[in-house]
Amino acid sequence: MKKLLLSLLICMGITMISSQTYAQLDADGAKLKPFVGNTYDYTFTGITPGLKYQFYFSPDGLGKGSAAAAYDAYLSDATIQTVQADGEATVSVTWPSNVPVIVGKEVFLFVKVYQEGSVTTCDNYNAVSITPIANDFNIALVDNATDSETCPEFTDFDPVIIPDSYNAGKTSMQFTITRSGLANAWNLKFKIERINGTGEYMYSTDGSIPTIVGAANTPVELNNIAAGTDDVVINLLVNNVPGDTPEYKITVTEAKDVTTGVKPLTYPAGKTHKIKIMPVIGTFQ
Repeated sequence: MKKLLLSLLICMGITMISSQTYAQLDADGAKLKPFVGNTYDYTFTGITPGLKYQFYFSPDGLGKGSAAAAYDAYLSDATIQTVQADGEATVSVTWPSNVPVIVGKEVFLFVKVYQEGSVTTCDNYNAVSITPIANDFNIALVDNATDSETCPEFTDFDPVIIPDSYNAGKTSMQFTITRSGLANAWNLKFKIERINGTGEYMYSTDGSIPTIVGAANTPVELNNIAAGTDDVVINLLVNNVPGDTPEYKITVTEAKDVTTGVKPLTYPAGKTHKIKIMPVIGTFQ
């Protein structure tokens, strides 16, 4: 009885692990429900070393399947290869975004394992069902100001020139990058460009008071932004310089879902904000 109970518990454990593994593979954006426009690796393990293998797509999963030439172009590194000692066969598949017919259509990825010219070893096949889905991972970028051209602000402004305490003050700008379509942790890369102006600027990436000193061109990389956090608020604080027309541009260069590795199909156009000229006032006499 104890042996039977132990066997049942082991079987239940294996089933639970298998179910969890399948769920991870079958989640939206994972390799069995891949977002179009992205590349995924597909691996079969436990293959007898020394044999050859070849991948192909089939419109059905019956028996050995029948090759679907229309899908073969999506395969990379899929030429006939020999299974090495690790017993793994891997292929990369790039699901194109410009072929709408593949979205929502089930297709089977087969691996054929065989020994060429052998009279003792027969062929074998494994396959997985894959249904590409529309890529709904999107990134938006907005300038939080109602106008992309604004007058200088007078934060920390001190107009007194005699005695010599004049400070032209600072102007703030704020941009928001928003992601949608996925709720996992994510990575983000963007660039801050000072297109015009000579004043120093500082920035922050969480909406707080800027403290990080920026250069003329500053690449920013944020990793493992918490799941459920969809907005990244970028604050810029620019030192006013009379006679300058400061201009800054934010450009998103990459976004990536941490769990699935999925990236958006497209990225928003960069947003530029210009601070109007602050007139120069000369000396007092």
